[in-house]
Amino acid sequence: MFLNIKKLAAIACVSMAVGVATIPSIVSAQNSSQPSSTETRKPHNGNGWKKLNLTDAQKAQMKTIRENAKTQTDAVLTPEQRDILQKSHQSGDHKGVWKSLNLTDAQKQQLKTIRENTQAQMKSVLTPEQQQQVSQMKKR
Repeated sequence: MFLNIKKLAAIACVSMAVGVATIPSIVSAQNSSQPSSTETRKPHNGNGWKKLNLTDAQKAQMKTIRENAKTQTDAVLTPEQRDILQKSHQSGDHKGVWKSLNLTDAQKQQLKTIRENTQAQMKSVLTPEQQQQVSQMKKR
């Protein structure tokens, strides 16, 4: 049972990393009159990560990448913006939260860079086969 809890925790960490990694693309929707791909995409439950069969080492690397991305993201946001975001996470009401932060252009650019770097780091952790699986999942 302890092993199952560890697996679930690792999957949750990876799912959060993906969430953090997509933050800037959600933010960029602020300036767009058309819905972004994140707004039109079907919600997912994180089961795709289970299909990748990540090793314990990969899970640990993903967790570190996610933690670094969160730290970097927090450094970009003001205390007020972090508070709004935290309250949104606690309440589970994420709709429109990024728009309500009123990010500056500089913040948007910094978050975009963090997202791109995080995605590249996460991709480098995956084997070529796992990368191909991720590509297939994105097409669905």
